[in-house]
Formats: sequence, structure tokens, C-alpha cells
Amino acid sequence: MEHYQAEDFAAEASFIAYYLKSDPEAVAFWEHWIRTHPEKLDEIVAAENLLDLLALRLPTEEFEQEKERMRQYLDTPVIPHIQRSSRKPWLAAASVLLILGLVGGLLYFNRSNPSVPPAKVEWVHHSNPNGKKTRLTLSDGSTVILNAASTIHYPKTFHSNVREIRLEGEAFFSVAHDSTKPFIVQTGELSTSVLGTEFNVSAYSPANQVTVSLHRGKVQVENALRQRLVLMPGQQAIFQTTTQKLTRTSFDSLAVSGWKDGYLVFKNADFKTVAQAIERMYGYEIILKNPNPTWHYTGSFYREEMQRVIENISFSKHLTYTIHHRKIYLSAEK
Repeated sequence: MEHYQAEDFAAEASFIAYYLKSDPEAVAFWEHWIRTHPEKLDEIVAAENLLDLLALRLPTEEFEQEKERMRQYLDTPVIPHIQRSSRKPWLAAASVLLILGLVGGLLYFNRSNPSVPPAKVEWVHHSNPNGKKTRLTLSDGSTVILNAASTIHYPKTFHSNVREIRLEGEAFFSVAHDSTKPFIVQTGELSTSVLGTEFNVSAYSPANQVTVSLHRGKVQVENALRQRLVLMPGQQAIFQTTTQKLTRTSFDSLAVSGWKDGYLVFKNADFKTVAQAIERMYGYEIILKNPNPTWHYTGSFYREEMQRVIENISFSKHLTYTIHHRKIYLSAEK
């Protein structure tokens, strides 16, 4: 698959199942594969554009009929083969196209109409280590504050009628309004769509949930099962990746997105939550000797030095600490 081009992906039955969100196993496979092969994003997006073109070119009723044919074909779960077929690429693709028909017509339309080739998308990939935040400005004027231990993938220039990016970790978005080009943030199995707004997305791995917290405007979140929630300001969507459950609740804006302004806020947080937040903000690993499962902490800091934060937590929890090679060891007072 490392040598696949857009047409190969578009002709792959499992990729079509991923595109249609009709097979959870195929969706999981491709989401993982795309995350681990960022160099293939250009071809992935081009393949999705080929399939998107189908919806744009066929009447709604006919598109739904053809899509149902594809779903029926894909009723049996399909997991793509890791080894590429020994047949010539065009022949392997053609076999699938003959079965599906629909995609064949799509590729024929595209190739026989050179005036409308799929746009070549140049992707930018930006990653932050622990202890670093970055402010990015996208080609449409939208701004992104990328948190530590996070990675974002976005087109250098938005050419299509959809502004789509991919996120792993956490980021705060201020989206430039454009009613003709929805802004979509893909985080694993959750998709967040907006026209112009401010919101925070947290999707750290291997955490078992993704949160979308809306500060201003209006967003829609959708999971792989096509369950949808519309959020209004002050509302948060929580997606449990293990159960696929999508719920809506309220949230504390400072606790959720204060990180972008230098705030570190804990509310009855367990040790793991506190340790991960400090590691991301300062780049120091925290190790608690003889951990207590009932350990919880409440407190807030604003642009404090790391040692000051550790001192306050240690005092509150009756702990002592030592620092050695960017590791902080906490232990109970004797």
C-alpha cells in the first residue's frame, strides 16, 4: 500500500467501506494506517476527492441507489491485504471497479474530462513535543493553537470546497467564517464540522475519549456510526472510543482550554491526569512512589514555573519531591 496512488485507494473495497463508514473494522484499519503513513495523505485525499466527485455528479436518488449497492457488496467485513497484489496495479483495480461499477464510472468521468482533474494537495505536518505550544495560521486565515504532544496535518492551501484537517492530541481552533467551505476536524472516528467558530478538541492517544468543547459559534460532531450532536456555546461533546457512546454536557472553559493562555487547572483530578498535564506543559515526567488510587487534587496555576507547581501540589498532598534528569519523583512524607 505504500506504493498506492489515488486510483488504487479508490478502487480498494476496504477503502470504500472506510469512506462509506459501512464496516467498523475497515474504518479502524484505515484510520490507523493513515495516522502511521502521513506521507500518503496527498493520495488519500485525492482518492476521497474521487469518491466525493460521485456525490457531486450523480442525482441524489441515483447516488443513494448506487451507494446502497456498494453497501450491500460490503456487507461482509473486509480487511485489506497488507501485501500488494502481484497483478499489475491497473488490473487489480479494474477487477474491483468491474464489481462495483460505480467507481469505474467515476474514474472514467475523471479521466475523460481533463478540465476537472482532482486537485493536487500539498499537506503540512506539524508536531509538538512535550513542553511546547505552537500558534499556526492556515491559508484561509483560521488560527490553530497546537498543544504539546500533538500533531496536526493540514493542506498548505485549501483548494476544495471543504477545509479538512487531521488532529492527534489537542488544539484550540479559531475558524475564519466561510459559509461555502465547511471546516472539518478529523480525530480518529470523530468528525467536527463548522463554518466559523472557536472550539477546543482533545484527542490524546491512548486515551479512551475525545472531547469537543465549543466556546463560540456552532458545531456538529459525528462519529463513525453516523451519530450526530449539534453543540451550542458552553456545551461539550464527549465521545467514548471503546463504547462508541456520544454524549453532550457543559464544561468549564478555563479548565478545558486555559492551557493555550498558560493556565493549568485541576478539578478533583487523579494522579494520572495531573502527571500528564504537567508533562505536556513542562516536559517533565512525574513518578509517584506507592501510588494511592484515591489520590485527587484541585488547584489552578497561571504561567507558574514548574517547580512552583510541584511545590504546591506536594504541600497539598503531604509529599516530598526530588528532580533528576527531567523526572520528578514524589513520595509520602516520613
